[in-house]
Amino acid sequence: MKQFDELVSIIDRLLGPGGCPWDQEQTLEKLRPSVLEEACEVIEAIDLGDNHHIQEELGDLLFNAIFFCKVAEKEKRLITSQVIADLNEKLIRRHPHVFGEGTVKDSNDVVQKWEELKKNEKTKIHRDSIFDSLPKGLPALTRAQKMFKKMSKKVTQEQTSTELFQNEDDLGKLLYLLTAEAQSKGLDAEHALRKTMALIERDFREMEIAEKEKDLL
Repeated sequence: MKQFDELVSIIDRLLGPGGCPWDQEQTLEKLRPSVLEEACEVIEAIDLGDNHHIQEELGDLLFNAIFFCKVAEKEKRLITSQVIADLNEKLIRRHPHVFGEGTVKDSNDVVQKWEELKKNEKTKIHRDSIFDSLPKGLPALTRAQKMFKKMSKKVTQEQTSTELFQNEDDLGKLLYLLTAEAQSKGLDAEHALRKTMALIERDFREMEIAEKEKDLL
């Protein structure tokens, strides 16, 4: 695609000799916050239903993805073309019903087979806990949801009934009110959730260790 090739050339120019001093000073560590920020702006544009805003924010997110690759390449961590090659290979490998002889019944079947393929790939990497694959840098709410999803596959979660909210809009308002209440009392809502997750993860890891030791007896 001509426009994509032009984008890559622009980024190369920014990072190359005679390019932008600010861009040239960037490192992967310095750029970490922008990943979350740009992704959140895309989500906000989608929530607002603003197509022009969506187009603009997706452009920023795409720039960040390629810029990250080029900065990493400059730091001798990887080669951008290999990042794309690996992605292409993974997409083909995880869609055997499209690119191979596999068959699926519906979208639910696609998700199930995707998870199976992903699990088989991950077995090549030793993991002691189901939490080891969760990035620590995820936003607190995102990580909490992913933790709960992983835990629910291992243990039976206690089911509770609540009338606090019935839909996403009500949930959003409730979360906002809780955050505002925390702020008024000088509490850090993000840290509070992360602290609770850390304690839950610690207890769950101890349970995993106990189960493994029991299996060895």
